Formats: sequence, structure tokens, C-alpha cells
Amino acid sequence: MTKNVFAEKWEIAGNNGMNKSIARFPDVCLSPPSPPAGPIPIPYPDTSFSNNLKEGSETVLIGGKPAALAQKSYYKEPMLGNEAATRTFGSSVVTHQITGKTYFQAWCMSVQFEGKNVCRHFDITTSNHASYVGATPPAPALETLNAKAAKAAAKAGNCPCCGGPLHEWQKDPSGKAYPVVKEKTFWTNKIKKMRTGNAAQIANKALYETTLKRMLQLKAKHRRLRKAGKPACPNVHNNDNQGCAMYFDIPKGARTSGGVNTPAQEAKAAFEATGVKDGCILAWETGKGSPIRRGPNAVAGKKSYHSLNHLTPHMAGGCNEPSNVCPQDVMDTGECQEIEDAQSILENVNDCIP
Repeated sequence: MTKNVFAEKWEIAGNNGMNKSIARFPDVCLSPPSPPAGPIPIPYPDTSFSNNLKEGSETVLIGGKPAALAQKSYYKEPMLGNEAATRTFGSSVVTHQITGKTYFQAWCMSVQFEGKNVCRHFDITTSNHASYVGATPPAPALETLNAKAAKAAAKAGNCPCCGGPLHEWQKDPSGKAYPVVKEKTFWTNKIKKMRTGNAAQIANKALYETTLKRMLQLKAKHRRLRKAGKPACPNVHNNDNQGCAMYFDIPKGARTSGGVNTPAQEAKAAFEATGVKDGCILAWETGKGSPIRRGPNAVAGKKSYHSLNHLTPHMAGGCNEPSNVCPQDVMDTGECQEIEDAQSILENVNDCIP
């Protein structure tokens, strides 16, 4: 333990202490055997310790050693727990890392060192990061990146959702990231470009505007419910400016570097590739502690469990990591399905742009 320094009843994590992030599960990594039998997605438990704290406080010390700071400090273990996976096969299905960093995803809101909130024993962590977004789902309780940090990550060549290198569908023909914008901006820009040459096209544009307004209202409502600790739709990101919730402003007609697939087609192909989709399913089931079954209010005739919805869609550069994916079966409220249906309508907007 540290020198018994507390923040809101919990002891502050520090370099001289024995805070542990034990068996952070699951870190789904592609593992042997080699093709054709493998690789196979295997969930690994990641463990890290505060005596391996990096980027801690510099001027405010506990027992003469750095303390953990929010959105800065991390644990870096020589042996994390996923070493049996193989880099050749892509490592983590989320961050493409082995023995990555462990970051705090929650912290004390009332105590700061050096202008940053302090992290404590029992605060939530996620493990095996390439950068600030990790590989151990489900999504953390607090936002991971804000809009400014998400844009900076993309500019630096990293996906603002999973923290790994930019995916092919997030890059323009020059290899740079498409502009990163908030969800409302993305859809509004698309709708402004819609055809309005006749009455039917004008009415269609009005429908898209109404659909967008309703979807944003419902998402805001369910974010408030979640913040209040009440049941909320899992098909909505915690905040509209966190990393996974940001949209890449991909224009109509864009193609990936191969010149054949649209970004959405490229993203879908990657999602269906060996281990990625299965890894998302496994992450959701493991996070819940049991297989996911259809909720009591699930709409009959809708997609089956193995249909996975992307919160940020592929056409907007949506990542394939579990925090950006929601199984159809857990969407057991009418409003949750309404959000999904509204997004499905909006995803046809490119067909209405000249």
C-alpha cells in the first residue's frame, strides 16, 4: 500500500504502493495454431501493478514517489498476461498489442495533483493499450478521449477509438486521416448536400432532418439516464465527444488505397475477418458473465444475436472494437431499436447526394 493518503475514502495509487489491476478480462488476442486451423481468438487476463507506474506526478509525491494522474499515468508491465498470443497474427483484436499499457478509466473528481485528478485503488482500469484507449472491454464508465484528443490522435496516425494505427477505411488516398467531426456535424453536412430539385427530394430531405433530430434527442436522453445510474440503451456511446463516438468526415465516392472498396466495404470486410467479429461477441459475453440472450422486449423479426450493430457506422470510419459494437439481442427497449432504425435510414444519405 502507499503511505495511507486518501482521496474520497479510497487510497491514492502511487509508485511506492501495491495497487493491482488483477486479471483484467478479456483481452482477446489472435493466437496459435497457424492457418489453416488458426489463428483463434483467445481471451487473456491482464494483470499490472502500481510499482510499474509511468508518467506519474512530478512535484506532488507520496512517500517520495509519483502518484497516478488521470489521463496521463499508466502501468507498463514486462509481463502482462497475454504473451502466449502472437504478433504475427495481429495480437489483440482491438489494439494489435501484446504487453501494452494499463490506464485508469475513472478517478477522484474532487482531488487533483498538478492540475489533474488523482487515481485510486479500486478505480476502473483497462489494459493492453497502444495509447490511451485499451483492449479490455466492455466500454469504461467514463469517456476515454475528448474531441480535441480524438482529433489529435487521428492526426498522429492513430484510431481515436482503439488506439491502434489508423484503419484503412479511416484514411484518405494520401494516407492521412479524414477530418474528425462530431456525429451531428457529420450527418448535418451530408443532409445539406442532398438533392432538392423537386418536391419529392425536398420532402425526402425534410425526412432526414427529422430523423436526425429524433435520433440525437434519444441518444441525449439515454446518456442522461446512464449518467444517473438508470437503465439505458447500450447502442449509445457514453459521450458524443469521446474517441469511439467521433466520426470521420468521409465524402461520397471515396475509395480505400486499393481503389476498389468504399471505406464502409473495407471496414465490413475487416470485421468479418478471422477472429474480429468472434472477438467482439466473446468480449460482450464475457463482460456480462453469461451468453447474451434476447431481452424480454426485443422486437420479434429483428436481426438475430450474431448481427452486431456499430454505434459509429462504418461509413463514418467506425472502429471494429467491442466498445463500438452492440449485439442486436441486448437492444431490448423500443427507443433503443428506434435509434438503430434511425441510423439505418441516415446511412442511405449518400444515395441522395448528387
